[in-house]
Amino acid sequence: MAGNSSYLTTVDEWAPVAASIAAAKTPVLVLFGASWCAVKTKKVVAANEALLAGRSDIAAYYANVDGMDDDDVMDLGVGELPYLQVYANGELLDGFKAADDDATSKKVVRHVGWNGAVSVTDPADTLPAVDYDALHAIVDKYTKGESDFIANTANVAAAIWHAFYAVGRPINWSGFYFNRPTSASPSASPTDLDARLLVLGPFQGKPACKRIKFHSGVCGAAASTRVIQRIPDVHLFPGHIACDDASQSEIVLPIVHNGVVLGVLDLDCPHKNGFQRADADGLGRILDLFVPRTEWVSLTLPITV
Repeated sequence: MAGNSSYLTTVDEWAPVAASIAAAKTPVLVLFGASWCAVKTKKVVAANEALLAGRSDIAAYYANVDGMDDDDVMDLGVGELPYLQVYANGELLDGFKAADDDATSKKVVRHVGWNGAVSVTDPADTLPAVDYDALHAIVDKYTKGESDFIANTANVAAAIWHAFYAVGRPINWSGFYFNRPTSASPSASPTDLDARLLVLGPFQGKPACKRIKFHSGVCGAAASTRVIQRIPDVHLFPGHIACDDASQSEIVLPIVHNGVVLGVLDLDCPHKNGFQRADADGLGRILDLFVPRTEWVSLTLPITV
């Protein structure tokens, strides 16, 4: 059944999957199914094609349990079929009954994100190149000697906005969200994402969503997976948060320093395929420049909930 899928490797025994889980540096997805639920399983596979096909940053398997020992399957914690499990670093992260619905895709994307910056193919019509050397020089000028996180992110958001407009590539949003604790858990560790929120910071564009839960939307996926999310069509992203209906494509870079996720840099475009791999690389250089110069006291500023 799922062997015809473009993104699932079909196995009839657990040993090769176990070996992959033990060795993999990237997430491993396992869809369990059987002949008696083939129709439901095919629907799950099709519903997640846009999210999972062509991924080089994950391993994905279809485990046909028809030939597996029932006790062995139960020992793996597999529930009602079709059933999905997500592994990372050799450990089971999540397991749930799979269906061809948005809820299943949202659960998957919170662990693996979208295709990321590297594996997304650039559009056939190459976009005008942003002058990232010039942008780098501007950001260097305005953040050198300044450590305040509001001042620096405000200037960076504005500089990015104008750099895109300068080459005829209008974007409709450029800005930041910060990883902050809540008043309910003011001393929660920056790595305890369930007890924290992404809170709106300086930006250019229309008013935006004020708070975003980790694991929610494109920003949440970038923050929780620590992987750049380059989305050619936001309408394909499970659980996309539409702050501005004009947004058609999006790129979000996680801001990570000293092993801690500080927040995200988010850009929206009113056209599909609005960002290229060069943008991921160029924007990454900007973060590498000013993030170490900045005092991220935002990590310890509780927001009232």
